[in-house]
Amino acid sequence: MQSDHKSAGNGRPSAVESSNPSSELDRLGAMCRRQAHAIEALSDAVSSLRRGARALKAENAELRADSDRVRRRRGAGGRVNGGGERIEVRLALDAQAPAAARDVVADCLGERVPASVFHDARLLMSELVTNSVCHSGMPAGAELVVSVYLTPRIVRLDVADGGGNGTIAPQRPDAENGGGFGLNLVEALSERWGMERVARGGTRVWAQLARAPMTAPEDREAIA
Repeated sequence: MQSDHKSAGNGRPSAVESSNPSSELDRLGAMCRRQAHAIEALSDAVSSLRRGARALKAENAELRADSDRVRRRRGAGGRVNGGGERIEVRLALDAQAPAAARDVVADCLGERVPASVFHDARLLMSELVTNSVCHSGMPAGAELVVSVYLTPRIVRLDVADGGGNGTIAPQRPDAENGGGFGLNLVEALSERWGMERVARGGTRVWAQLARAPMTAPEDREAIA
């Protein structure tokens, strides 16, 4: 009697008999693991993007806050009596104040005055603010007010702080220790300078430069 289970063809097992459930499960398991790794990588990328977006949002908020603080610190500005223009800015009375004050001068004067006046004005403002930082006697967290007054004839620089002690006058330069040059330099560079004790308390020191006319390009070439 012949067996009911015959081999197909030339004795090879049939397709049904050749399938291996164990290897198929292994293959599906490996595919699932690869997909799980891909999903995990995508999740990490999305999380990283979200963290970056939050950081960027926080940075933008901080920049807006800084801009608002600058606007709040900016006092009287624009045109004043006599046809001049004036800008006034509050700065922290710290080691960064001289550089910040030089930037104020640069923003106000730009290319509106000759290069020699521009450089002298920045140097004068730096020396006035440095004098305030070093000698005002104000505590940490105090502020000073710097202003630039520009007319067709002059450039005036003012620095006001809350200090009211000490004598403000040029001192004999100390070449050995490097002190005593500030107000001597102010006196040498400025057309006029002076100091005032403010009625409500504090001190204002100012310096004035002549605003020389701008030289036309063809005039500069002729001079050269």
